[in-house]
Amino acid sequence: MEVLVIGAGLAGLRAAGLAAKQGHDVTVLEASTRVGGRVDTEMIDGFRCDRGFQLLNPGYPDAQRALNLGVLDLHAWGRGVAVRRDGGVNVLADPSRHPLLGRGLLGGTLELSDLSAVVRWYRLAGDKSRTLRETIEDAGFSSPLRKVIERFFSGVVGETELSVSAPFARRLGWYFVKGTPSLPSQGMSAIAHQLAEPVVDQIHFGQTVDSLTSADGKVVVSCASGDRLAADRVVLAAGPRASARLTGQVEPAMHSLTTWWFATSRRPSDSPFLHVDVRDGSRLVHASVVSNVCPSYAPAGSHLVQATAVGEHGVDDAMALAQTADILAVHNPDWRLLVRHDISDALPAIRPGHQPLVSTMPGVIMAGDSREASIQGALASGTAAGEALAGLVP
Repeated sequence: MEVLVIGAGLAGLRAAGLAAKQGHDVTVLEASTRVGGRVDTEMIDGFRCDRGFQLLNPGYPDAQRALNLGVLDLHAWGRGVAVRRDGGVNVLADPSRHPLLGRGLLGGTLELSDLSAVVRWYRLAGDKSRTLRETIEDAGFSSPLRKVIERFFSGVVGETELSVSAPFARRLGWYFVKGTPSLPSQGMSAIAHQLAEPVVDQIHFGQTVDSLTSADGKVVVSCASGDRLAADRVVLAAGPRASARLTGQVEPAMHSLTTWWFATSRRPSDSPFLHVDVRDGSRLVHASVVSNVCPSYAPAGSHLVQATAVGEHGVDDAMALAQTADILAVHNPDWRLLVRHDISDALPAIRPGHQPLVSTMPGVIMAGDSREASIQGALASGTAAGEALAGLVP
C-alpha cells in the first residue's frame, strides 16, 4: 500500500518508520531542508545550540518504545532545580540522587506542609475543567515553593499565565517523576536523525503541500512545486498550524519562547541544575550552564550557557546577558552571544476543554503534538498513526 507522510518532524518520522517496517511503500514530504521539525540543533563555532531549550525525558513511554536511548548517549541533568531568589541561590534537589544537597529541601524553599500540598495538587489536577494556575492556588503550597512551581512550569509549557489544562500539566509532572530530563551527546537533532534512519532515502525535501483531496479511494496531494502525488493513505504531520490549514480547521493557538546561547572561556559554575529565577520582575524563567550537563555541547576549554524567556518578554540581547549572569551569580561576564532563537510556534496551547486536531477526510490520518504538547505527545501520535496503518494490506 502507498503511504504518504507529510512532515518529517518527530511524529511524521515515527509514523513513516513504522509504516516502512510493516512493508508499506512510504514517501515522506518535508517542506524544509532537514528532518526534525521543531527539534533542531545548530552547530555554531563548535557549540551545539538546540533551537530553543529542549530536553528529552527518558521516562517518556514512547521515547522508550521509539528510540534507542543507549545510542543517543544521554546526559542527565541534576535531579532538582537551583532557585535564584533575592538572598542568593538555594538548591532544591532529590536527596536520593544528591544526598549532600538534601538539606536544601528545608532551606527556605520547602516547608513540611508542602508535602501534603503536593498530594492535594495531584488530586485537584485531575479535574479537566481546571487550569494549572487554579490548582496550584488551591493546593495550599507555601509561598516560596509556589513561586518555584509556577516559574518551572512556565518554562515547560511556554507561558506565564499557566492557563494550560491541569490534567495535562499533571502528566508532565509525572514524567519528571519517572525520568530525569537529559541531552543527547550530539544534540537534540540526534533524536530526529535516529528516527529518520529507516526512511532516509524516501524523504523528499523542499516539498510544501498546498492541498489535499480525497476521491475514489485515493488521497491526492498537491505541492507548491506543481507535483501531484496519489496515495492510499496520508499521514498528516506537518505541524499544528499547517495541518490545521490543510484540513480546513482553525489554526490552534501556539506559545512562544526565546532562548539565548552564550559562549564563555570561564566556567560560570559547576552546577548541573536548571536555575529558576523566582524574583519579582524577572523576565527570564530559567538559565543554566548546559556544558556542565553535556560537555560535548561546547568545544574543549569553552562553556555554553543558555537562558530562556516565554511569551512577550521584551528582553533584548544585552539585557538577557546581564540577567543571565545575575541569575548564575557571575560578575563581569566575558560572554559572547552565539545565537538567539525566537520561536513563535514552540508549543500548542493545551487549555481546559482543548480539542486536538482530527481528520474527517477519508484516507488521512492526523499526527503531531496537538493533543499533548511534548516530545512524548509527538512520538505517541506517530505511533498511533503507524498502528492505524498496521492492519492494512501492504
